[in-house]
Amino acid sequence: MDEKKAGSAYRGLRGCAYRKKFDIALFFGSKAFSYGDLLTRAEYAYNSFRQMGVEKGERVCLWLPDCPDLLAAFYGLSRLGAIPVLCHPQSVPRELQNQMETTQSKLLVTTPFRYRQYLERIGTFPDSHLILCRPERDLKGREQKEFSEKEPACQVGGFDFEELLKANRYNANEIPALEPEIPAVILFGSSGFLSCEPVSYLSGELEETVEIFDCRRERIQTVFVENSFASEGGFLAVHSALCRGITVLWSVGDPLPYLAKKMPDYLVGTEEFFWELRQKTDLFKGNWVNLLGGIQIGKDRTPLMSKFAAKAFLETGGKGALLNAPIPLKVQKEELYFVKDFGVRLADMERAISSLPGVAACQCIGEGSGIRLRLQPAGNTDAAALGRKVLAYCREEMNEFHVPEKLEFSANIQ
Repeated sequence: MDEKKAGSAYRGLRGCAYRKKFDIALFFGSKAFSYGDLLTRAEYAYNSFRQMGVEKGERVCLWLPDCPDLLAAFYGLSRLGAIPVLCHPQSVPRELQNQMETTQSKLLVTTPFRYRQYLERIGTFPDSHLILCRPERDLKGREQKEFSEKEPACQVGGFDFEELLKANRYNANEIPALEPEIPAVILFGSSGFLSCEPVSYLSGELEETVEIFDCRRERIQTVFVENSFASEGGFLAVHSALCRGITVLWSVGDPLPYLAKKMPDYLVGTEEFFWELRQKTDLFKGNWVNLLGGIQIGKDRTPLMSKFAAKAFLETGGKGALLNAPIPLKVQKEELYFVKDFGVRLADMERAISSLPGVAACQCIGEGSGIRLRLQPAGNTDAAALGRKVLAYCREEMNEFHVPEKLEFSANIQ
C-alpha cells in the first residue's frame, strides 16, 4: 500500500517530532510545548482511546477550544485509525447534536462547561461515552484566570482526560494499517444547524493539501493561527505548520496584545482579524520587523483588503502580502456567507426561519460582518412579538456569529 495514501495525520506529526523533538511546536498562551511533548501526549491519548474500546474507522466528536488536549486527542485518534470529528467550539448544543448524529459519533470529548450547556439544552449523555478536558490545567496565573472566567468550573460526570493519560503512560509500537478510503478528519466549518453537510479529507488528500498549504518560506519559524482548529482553514494551517516544523501560536485571550509580545513571523486569520490588526498597529510601535505577511481564510480576498493588510504590516514594522488560502478549501465550493471563520448558507437560514409559525416569508442579507433579517408576518401576527420570537429562536439554535444584527419587517417579500 502506498505509504503516502495510507498515511495519517499522526504520521505527519511523528515524522517532524522525530527530527525536532526538543523544538517548540506550540505556544498555548505563554506556555511552550515541544514536539516531543505533543507526540508523547498524543501517544498516551492513543493508548487511552484504545483501552476505551475505540476501533479503527469509528468516529469520535471533539468539541473543544484550541488547546494542547485537542491536538493530543486528534493525533491519538489518527494513530488509532479512528476518525476525529472536529466541531467548532462556538457551536451551540443543537448543532453539536446534529453533527454527532450526522457522523454517528458515540464518543464525545469536550470541556465541563460545554457539556453543562449540552445538558441544559439537550439532555443527558452516557458517562461511559464522555471524556472531559480541562485546558486551564495547561495555563497559570492571569491566563488561567482569564480562561476560567470564559469556562467556569462545573461538576459533571464522565472520564477525566488527564487521568486517562496518566493511566496509559506506556509505549505501544503497533500502528494499525489504515485504509485510504477512510476519512482522515471530518470538519463542520459551516453552520451545522442550518446544514449538516460535513467537510472531510481522505488521508491522501490531507497529505497533498499539507504540501500545497506550506508557505514555502524557509525564514518562517513561527505562525499565529487565529482560526479555530475545528474550522477547515484553521485545521489545515495548524496541521501543515506542525508537519513542517513551524511553531504554532494560540492566544488565550485578546490576540493583538498577545501578538505584541510574541511577534510571530506569519499570520493566518479571517478578514475581520486583519481589519482589527490595521486599527491597532500602534501596539507594535514599528518593532515587528520579522513579520512576513499572512493568509486570509474565509471570504475572498479583495484588492482593497490586500492593500489594507499590506499597510497594516508596514505600520507594525514588518512587510509582506496578504494571500488567499493557497489551496481550494472544500467549503469554498459552496455559496457561504462568512462571519469570523464560520460560514452559513443564507438560503438555508431563510428556509429555516420561514418555517416558523407566524412567518410568511424571510429574507437574509449579508452585510459586512453581520446579517440583516427581513421578515414578512403571516396574517395579523403582531410584528413585535414575532420579532422577539424569531430572535429567541436564532439565539437558541444558531451559532452566535450568525444571530442577525438587524431585524426589519416588510409587507411583501418576493
